[in-house]
Amino acid sequence: MSPLQIARLMGLKKKDIQAVVKEYGWTAKREIEKQGNGRPAKPTEKTAGRTDEIRRLASDGYSRKDIAALLGIDRGNVDALCRRYGIRTVSQLDKVARLYSKGWSQVKIAEELGVSKQRISEIIKVHDLKKGAKP
Repeated sequence: MSPLQIARLMGLKKKDIQAVVKEYGWTAKREIEKQGNGRPAKPTEKTAGRTDEIRRLASDGYSRKDIAALLGIDRGNVDALCRRYGIRTVSQLDKVARLYSKGWSQVKIAEELGVSKQRISEIIKVHDLKKGAKP
């Protein structure tokens, strides 16, 4: 991930992330690749690395939209790689179902997922989700 992507993920400024990177002497992945054999990565090498990163983020519970934002690539590319390599990400429906079954209110779910209460209500109604006991 780039310093800008890390900053966005953590809600910090890019220059703060760059300062930490410099302080600890970390090296960017692209710099390591350049040092290796002096040539840029081939498209298949980029795809392999990107696919591994998508798999890791998907297993951590990120949606395709979140993965695209974190990696700084187009959502369509994430969708295509997920289809091609059979990577399953957590869908909005899965998140709503899980939280609603735990007893969360529609308002709290909407705030958590960053969508409207009406969208949550629609998902619950269309998929006939059952609310769990309040925690």
